[in-house]
Amino acid sequence: MPLYNDNENLERAELYRLFAHLFMQTPDDELLMHAKELFGMDFNDSIVDIASDFTNLFLGPGTHLPPYESLYNYPVGDSPRMWGKAASDVQYIYAAAGLMLDEEINLVPDHISAELLFMNYLIENNLLIEQQRFFEEHLLEWIPVYCDEIYNHANTVFYKDIAKLLKEFILSDYEEIIK
Repeated sequence: MPLYNDNENLERAELYRLFAHLFMQTPDDELLMHAKELFGMDFNDSIVDIASDFTNLFLGPGTHLPPYESLYNYPVGDSPRMWGKAASDVQYIYAAAGLMLDEEINLVPDHISAELLFMNYLIENNLLIEQQRFFEEHLLEWIPVYCDEIYNHANTVFYKDIAKLLKEFILSDYEEIIK
């Protein structure tokens, strides 16, 4: 049984929401300030540099790091592709938990933001077994490696720090869940 209390769960849920928003769209000044305060970040990147890095890292054109689990976690013998097995698997898991992706969000089910928002949902609804399962079958299978890729390719201190923080958070949160 996890050692988290209600306040810690609220903080965990907030962190998942914040990380989700940082990967969903180019961060604005308000989101950057919130991240800076919450994480105690010390970066001097301009909002223009951060916006450019967001585009180069996650959207392209050219070589970029699309934030979809199907491109990192796929069955042996299969190849990485959009809307792969991971996308259909998580879509099924969301529905089984009673959650439907909001059409206004417009995310593929295995987008990193969708998966992080799902963890937020599981925490808010105190679904502990589902949290552990989602960690083991999805988040741990690709997010740490993905964060390493972001760290290696980011041009801003901001995204290097976010990659490092998310990886550390995912790994430590899982350790607390399985205690």
